[in-house]
Amino acid sequence: MVRRMGVFFVLIACLVIGHRALAQEFSADVTSQRQTNTSVSKLYSSDNKVRLEIQTGNAAMGPSALILDEAQHKYVMIMAERHMYMDAPVTMVKPLITQFWRVQDPNDACPQWKNVAQQAGTDQNWGSCTKIGPDTVNGRDTVKYEGVSKKGEKTHVWVDTKLHCVTKTDQSSGGFELKNIQEGSQPASLFEVPASYTKFDMGAMMNQRR
Repeated sequence: MVRRMGVFFVLIACLVIGHRALAQEFSADVTSQRQTNTSVSKLYSSDNKVRLEIQTGNAAMGPSALILDEAQHKYVMIMAERHMYMDAPVTMVKPLITQFWRVQDPNDACPQWKNVAQQAGTDQNWGSCTKIGPDTVNGRDTVKYEGVSKKGEKTHVWVDTKLHCVTKTDQSSGGFELKNIQEGSQPASLFEVPASYTKFDMGAMMNQRR
């Protein structure tokens, strides 16, 4: 269970909120270039909250979802098949802040990304960040950026000018893309734990295995 949870959080790292900005409400399908048995299939964004629906490829786990509440610094995993939920351990959440999804200024994102990397202590491999210019992704206006690490590894990132968030990345280790973006208010229930769900006690489970 713990190992599977770790896989979930590594997978959705590229979508976590890295900086507070005025958020647009929308939903989108998520496609990933990374071939794994676990994938994020749907994203819902509302204010400072994000819901990521996850397909695990594991019948016992079933479909799951991760709810990120940036305002309250809460991260909750919902396991629909078991009607349970669990708080994300800090050790799993911390690596997520190294990624940059929401962007305050789509036309000048590099300083923000570098600042967040410095705060997270992940700037050792920072090389360069260059604004390429306007581009179009799935019919939407974006700004394209190119990042080059000190090792020479290139990453391309597209920031949606209206949504103020990254909607596409392309890198050697795999990237992601938001498709079928639908703007509009999202139901509050998407970002809440169902009242009938019980909390998963990881400590109790570990004690039972001893």
